[in-house]
Amino acid sequence: MKYLFFIILQLTLISCSIGTSFKLNDIKSFKGTLIPELSKDPILIEKVSIDLIKKEKEKESLNLPLNLLNYSPGSYKVGSGDVLFIYVYGETERLSAALARGAAINPVFEKIVRDDGTIFYPNAGILKVSGKTVEEIRLMLTNSLSTVLNNPQIDVSVTEFKSQKIIVSGNFKRSGTIPVTSVPVTLTEIIANADPYGENGQRPLGDLTSVKFSRDGYTYDVDYEYLSRNSQIQNYIYLKDGDVIHLPDNSENQVHVIGEASNPISINLTRETIPLSLALAKAKGLNQSTARGKDVYILRPKDIEGKPRIFKSDMSSPAGYLLAGEFNLRSKDIVFIGTAGVTSWSRFINQVLPFTDFINSAENTDLIKN
Repeated sequence: MKYLFFIILQLTLISCSIGTSFKLNDIKSFKGTLIPELSKDPILIEKVSIDLIKKEKEKESLNLPLNLLNYSPGSYKVGSGDVLFIYVYGETERLSAALARGAAINPVFEKIVRDDGTIFYPNAGILKVSGKTVEEIRLMLTNSLSTVLNNPQIDVSVTEFKSQKIIVSGNFKRSGTIPVTSVPVTLTEIIANADPYGENGQRPLGDLTSVKFSRDGYTYDVDYEYLSRNSQIQNYIYLKDGDVIHLPDNSENQVHVIGEASNPISINLTRETIPLSLALAKAKGLNQSTARGKDVYILRPKDIEGKPRIFKSDMSSPAGYLLAGEFNLRSKDIVFIGTAGVTSWSRFINQVLPFTDFINSAENTDLIKN
């Protein structure tokens, strides 16, 4: 009731400010409301129309940071913990003498890169290999062993990649760490291998519309679900050491249909948006006995720009349903279907508040019985 009191108080102040006596029955509706907790500017009611729908769609973008596309992987750089396989082909005066005496010479060595980034190799001494490619390490060994070997032929490879890793966390079926290897890996490969769809691949385990991609101290929101349907660009996003891919929970990624729906419902979204018409269909339409079709309100706590919005859709005509098919709802939107023939504000408040603290003031709707 405190919310209803606040509405009446606002209208009283408006009336007093123009020097006229105030009667509730004289006021049908007003343009908007000021909610200081949410916005310093009044929140206006926006009628759902073709123009509004076009403007909203123009605001939608791929929202993929160029920084993620700008990275191009180079040759693998060895680091601490990696295991190197070193094979030396060659013959020396020393080797010939040893063979003549029947001694076994093992030209094969596996070396773990130590914490300080070095390895020790016989006759080459201590070598700093961290941050170098296998080709650079091969050349270092060739130069060092040339003093004891005639024309040494050396092969170097990494047999265990342990120094660099990518972290996959959240609601994947297979989360954990993935080593960075000499073969570059893309965002598509990482997500596919982690399996975000669960058993039989029927439905996402998490919110693929808002995959958290952390790199170099920044976290980006990536709508991977949209990318996978509409582009190939995700196949060119390469991952590197330290990247974190997190799949958040999708349990709160919902649209709520309340009020005079035949079956009020909370709808889990698997895509970023859902048409208003589909949301109403999932709620089995408007209750023909009690609903007021021209009073369907959509409350959006935050739009793309982070601002609260309130929309009004007239579902009392076929044209309204056609527009509803083009008007997209977003996560956390609340669709409220007004009640025919009675004051709906107090009922509206009582039903909306359990879902969100978004609305704590008035809306541009009829306040009295028509």
